[in-house]
Amino acid sequence: MTISTEMSPARQQKAREYARIRHRLFFVNTGLAVLLLVLSLVTGLSLELRKMVESWTTNQLLAVPLYLAIFGAVYAILTFPLDIYSGFVLPTRYGTLNQSFKLWLLDLLKGGLLAVVLGLPLLEALYFGFRNLGEWWWLVGGLAYLLFVVLMVNLAPVVIMPLFNKFIPLENEELQDRILRLGQKTGAKVKGVYTIDFSKRTSSANAFVTGIGNTRRVVLGDTLTSNYTPDEIEVIMAHELGHHVHGDIWRGIFLDSVITLAGFYLANLFLQGGISLFGFRDLGDVAAFPLFVLAMILFGLVTMPLTNWLSRTRENAADVYALDITGNATAFISAMKKLANQNLADSTPPAWVVWLFYTHPPIGERVRRGEDFIARHSYN
Repeated sequence: MTISTEMSPARQQKAREYARIRHRLFFVNTGLAVLLLVLSLVTGLSLELRKMVESWTTNQLLAVPLYLAIFGAVYAILTFPLDIYSGFVLPTRYGTLNQSFKLWLLDLLKGGLLAVVLGLPLLEALYFGFRNLGEWWWLVGGLAYLLFVVLMVNLAPVVIMPLFNKFIPLENEELQDRILRLGQKTGAKVKGVYTIDFSKRTSSANAFVTGIGNTRRVVLGDTLTSNYTPDEIEVIMAHELGHHVHGDIWRGIFLDSVITLAGFYLANLFLQGGISLFGFRDLGDVAAFPLFVLAMILFGLVTMPLTNWLSRTRENAADVYALDITGNATAFISAMKKLANQNLADSTPPAWVVWLFYTHPPIGERVRRGEDFIARHSYN
């Protein structure tokens, strides 16, 4: 597939339509989640579910997973039609998904199983904190979350990601050497350069640097290596390596942990108030789980514009770094325009959309940054 180095008006029109639908789906999905959680609380269904589970076992180590399994299964069934539309039907219609429904469903089930394997021990630990730490569970929980995130960032490239995509050492030795030299130039110690089979799932292009320490590696989607020039790939990777130079991985882990800690504190207040309001026995009452989730969703909505703004500032800094270290604004601009065409990205979204949803600067803004770089250096 040949990707144009100029943004296509037809693709941009399609991108705007796709974005509008996805934004509406975000509000529908969030609204549905909030509605189901509220209904489970105000109707007493959560209390009834807890009573049913405790009629089977009085062991809290068993009662918690049983409650969560039933609650999660009911929620998954109710929201499954929307998942199919937003996750399969819509991206297939707009040409960003390459999977059959069978493979898409298999990935969904695989992701659900992974969530259970990782999430169940965390939830058991959370309820252990509720029962044994009282009002201070949120502080210990926040610190434990920090350790968990560091562990996941380290293990993701070697344990989790390979469950979904195949990592293959980059066969293009010239491109590999070029990226490794770039890594040396930036001071980022890269343990390997890999391609990943994105094309079996999506038509979108992407590249990233993942892992920390001995698991850090450069990953190029095959949808990128087959459509972009070495200059364009180099400037994209310079952006990704810029995040490591700026310490954005650790900065992101720290900020995420601080925000999660604040969310846990808010959830603690919700749970304290819910004991009398909804008839919970105590903080460790598993029937209060919907209230905990509701508090975290509402907190996430409130803080989303802030976290997205913080992310955009780091992405802007990485763009500047990529331009400075490569000096190749022409390749930067052509790469951005190709990404807009290939990934069906709206290059000039409304300001409120950027404020609420965007973790990266819009493509149009990034293109102007490259053009400004050329203008400054031409003038000098």
